[in-house]
Amino acid sequence: MPSPCSLNIDVEWQTLKNTLQQAANEALGKRKKRRHIRRLILWNEDIKNLIENKKAFLRYRTTRSETGKLEYKRLVAIVKRETRKIKRQSWETFVSRI
Repeated sequence: MPSPCSLNIDVEWQTLKNTLQQAANEALGKRKKRRHIRRLILWNEDIKNLIENKKAFLRYRTTRSETGKLEYKRLVAIVKRETRKIKRQSWETFVSRI
């Protein structure tokens, strides 16, 4: 069972906390929480499929062959190119809506 002294401290702490919060709200006001709205669509099923099909790194890592390395680099370049294309298209549609 808590001692009477600790109950008194808890009550005083809650009073102090509430007073400070109320003073801060009066002086500074409250800010509404804004939900993050993503304007640009940067991820879609095409990119997801390309990345999932990019398993060449695992093959390269196990074999350490030059052809595996080249295949991996080729697939990475394809994914980057497609991502840039989708970002560009998304930006163009966003700007056209404005």
